[in-house]
Amino acid sequence: MPDLETRLAARPLYLQVRDVLVQRIVVGHWKPGATLPNETQLAQQLGISIGTVRKALDLMEVERIVTRRQGRGTFVNDYAAAENTFPFSMFHDFSGHRISGQKRARSVTRIQASVHEAERMGVRKGDELIKVDRVREHQGQIFLSEICLLPAKLFSRIPEDFGSYRLSALAQLNAILVGRADESVDIVMASEEDGENLNVPPGTPLLRLDRLIYSDHEDVLEWRVAHCFMRNERYLVRFN
Repeated sequence: MPDLETRLAARPLYLQVRDVLVQRIVVGHWKPGATLPNETQLAQQLGISIGTVRKALDLMEVERIVTRRQGRGTFVNDYAAAENTFPFSMFHDFSGHRISGQKRARSVTRIQASVHEAERMGVRKGDELIKVDRVREHQGQIFLSEICLLPAKLFSRIPEDFGSYRLSALAQLNAILVGRADESVDIVMASEEDGENLNVPPGTPLLRLDRLIYSDHEDVLEWRVAHCFMRNERYLVRFN
């Protein structure tokens, strides 16, 4: 089997350049909102062609790591401050306004991953997970309850108000770059626990949202499962 250096060398050069630039962002060499050196400067620093730099930056823009503005330069996106960075829910009222809801944590605990949790999150059985049980309220009513699981080994730095964390900000605090997300949506019948959480009778149809969010290195950062009873809200599904 080829060693690590050989495997890395086999990757296309523009991907290697992308990784170098992303690492500089992750470690804080370039802060959110900062302007990157221009393509010529980066090419000279790295000893490569401008075309290779441009291809790496094109990919980083697709990944929403940077924003390129004609005539102004390339800027590092502040994904911790962006309201639309991987929103878990696409809830809107009937006037079209997005509803994020007020988050209220009911408990934050540390648990050992079960077999199912380990398989789902790509960790080992018994690995430590941070479990957040919380609800979201809108106009004084709970409309969503959710369980969030995060690998403890990736999040050594956590804020005091961890129960209401936003993953993008938490990832940035721990020098992690958020990557892609996979979400499924289906309808389930409310269990007794769901009924108590959402103040509905057992058997009430609920919207269930199941989402995995990955880092740019494909590590699972969060597995979140939510149950929602929609009174005056609607859930929008976005197709790319």
